[in-house]
Amino acid sequence: MASSIVLLSLLCFSLISYQAIASRTLDPTKGFTSLPLDQSNFEVQWPYNMQEDQRYSFENGIRRMWVYSSDKPHFPTSHTRPRTEVRIQGYDYSSGVWQFEGYGYVPSGTSGVCIMQVFGATGHATTLMLRTYNGDLYYYSDEVIVKNIYDRWFRVNVIHDVDADKLHVYIDGALVYEAQGRGGESHYFKCGVYEQDDGSHYMESRWKGIKSIGWPIDPTRGFTQLPFNTSFYHIQKPYNLPETDRYSFFSGIHKLWVYSTDKPLSKNSPTKPRTEIIISGYNYSSGVWQFEGYGYVPCGTSGACIMQVFGAGGNHATSLMLRVYNGALYYYREAVIVPNIYDRWFRVNVIHDVDASKIKVYVDGVLMYEALGRGGQFHYFKCGVYAQNDDSAYMESRWKGIKILKKCD
Repeated sequence: MASSIVLLSLLCFSLISYQAIASRTLDPTKGFTSLPLDQSNFEVQWPYNMQEDQRYSFENGIRRMWVYSSDKPHFPTSHTRPRTEVRIQGYDYSSGVWQFEGYGYVPSGTSGVCIMQVFGATGHATTLMLRTYNGDLYYYSDEVIVKNIYDRWFRVNVIHDVDADKLHVYIDGALVYEAQGRGGESHYFKCGVYEQDDGSHYMESRWKGIKSIGWPIDPTRGFTQLPFNTSFYHIQKPYNLPETDRYSFFSGIHKLWVYSTDKPLSKNSPTKPRTEIIISGYNYSSGVWQFEGYGYVPCGTSGACIMQVFGAGGNHATSLMLRVYNGALYYYREAVIVPNIYDRWFRVNVIHDVDASKIKVYVDGVLMYEALGRGGQFHYFKCGVYAQNDDSAYMESRWKGIKILKKCD
């Protein structure tokens, strides 16, 4: 995407690998793999009594954000100072190593303002702030990082190693600052202008060069692959149709499709139509289990669950659903995991730690989502298509390379 501002990245690797990357000053992103990032990942915050275009513009790939010291905060009940910022949503994180990259520009006269931050901390609101005072770039107001950044484009890379509680700041490819983290349960990146002490009357910053990158890992490391063959597949499909009308298996690819007008899986079922594979023979009630498979969703399929962890407590049937709505992969319908998955193969790894009641979702080797479990007496994995709310007339997914793994002590 030929535009602005951030390059998000998740990096999960050994300390030795991380130190090797950190020591390279030319390209802090070397070795990272692109993560999807589009307009849905940018949430603009601006003074509540203004229109967005009175404090924000996006033209020719450049995001321009400005604010006045006399402006209102971003919502009526906020006690914070004026701001116009972009909050990167969809990539909140609580573990691993993540990176922001963007090309920033601060016009002469802007001072006393935060232009980039890592939000989330313990006892503080933020883990990092990059501020501008009188033309110099500061870590908070404590130390000068770079002298004289006015009226020029500069490349910003911020690497946050959550587990090691460390941050590295690169400017134009050079490591210019290292800082301790500040804890916190969840983090995300922001950039723009947010007034601080001694703010100038007018504050502005511009950002371009949007990218999203990550360092893939192997989620199956430490797991044991369990014996698996076609006898473990149990196909669920509309009860009034033969299996071959809604399912095929050819050249190692399972193709499953259904129409919104189809019947459910049994005559008395109140559920919506589905064609799914139940992984039988590996029901579980404790331990750490993993599903791996390569999925494909053709353009147009929407309002469908394509993978689930069945079994939960209370009024729930499932502990996890991965759904597709308009090309985006969702956790249920609550949070976007990947913005665009249509018409490409993607690797899915779902790890369910039953005893800790935690679930992790990896897509293409990158940890994209963490969720709490939902209890339940037993569980199993399913994949295919299962109509949900706002389903398309035709729904399809394809799967290959399905594996079941377990962590063994």
